[in-house]
Amino acid sequence: MTLGLKRGTVELRPSSPDYPALFDEEHVRVQHALGPLATDIQHVGSTSVPGLIAKPILDLAVAVRDAGATALCVEPLAGIGYTFMGDRVGNGEAFFAKGGDEARTHYFHLLPISHPHWRAYLVFRDALREDAELRDEYTAHKAGFIERVLQRGRVDGER
Repeated sequence: MTLGLKRGTVELRPSSPDYPALFDEEHVRVQHALGPLATDIQHVGSTSVPGLIAKPILDLAVAVRDAGATALCVEPLAGIGYTFMGDRVGNGEAFFAKGGDEARTHYFHLLPISHPHWRAYLVFRDALREDAELRDEYTAHKAGFIERVLQRGRVDGER
């Protein structure tokens, strides 16, 4: 299983049985780099849900004790290939990407363990893992939404 997707490209692939092992490998690297700064490390996003179509990019959510610990993580994460992208949506979550623009392989969400999005990542993932009907509904809407956006791009591009 090859991870990686060109930046700006949308491509969904069938779920891979390799995703958990790839996460485990990255978990070890991240834990080694961050040590006690990392309170918890979780596999989130579409690749964390068996049977769910996904972009071939692993999402990791990493909890730290508080917002002050975020700045301490930037340098160690750079040492294992992550680029700090800032707080992309202004909600107090630091975002990192691994891999160049030609092949992004990992997304990394760093936030305090008390942040409401921490729990949301886990609740959403676990709900999709546990409920096949809910997972199928999410897949249908996700794929349909992406196709509508791509179709609009094709139409707009023809003008």
